[in-house]
Amino acid sequence: MLSISIDRDGCISCGACWNTCPEFFEQNPDDTHSQVIKKYRTGIGRGEAPEQLGDLIRRAVQLCPVQVIHIG
Repeated sequence: MLSISIDRDGCISCGACWNTCPEFFEQNPDDTHSQVIKKYRTGIGRGEAPEQLGDLIRRAVQLCPVQVIHIG
């Protein structure tokens, strides 16, 4: 499992993460910021991802223009 965290305060809601890996990330309907989908969520901006999503999550991390997604 990969431990993922999102600095939601720094999120600009660009959609790069949820467009790249909608199996793990989604847009929060209340504040429009990124969050982890319920299935993998351990906190609104934290989650545990299965390794099979690792490549897509790493790509989402690279594409985030404000670098607010962290692995580990």
